[in-house]
Amino acid sequence: MKIGKSLGLGLFIGGIVLLILYGLYLGFEELMNALDLISGLFLGITILGFIVLVVSIVIEQRINTKTTMKDIEKEDLKP
Repeated sequence: MKIGKSLGLGLFIGGIVLLILYGLYLGFEELMNALDLISGLFLGITILGFIVLVVSIVIEQRINTKTTMKDIEKEDLKP
């Protein structure tokens, strides 16, 4: 899941950087007045990156839990 985590983190950080640069380019007043196609696209990239990052972390945690449960003997799990 390192690829998914790297991809998600890259998209998330890239989207944030693009939003900041575009905001500086347009000026904060114009950016607050209207959300146009380009800023919507950058926001979409940021949200997509965040979703990919969260999903890859959840999947990795489940895989690690299954691996850990296989390593623990069944007798140790009984009360």
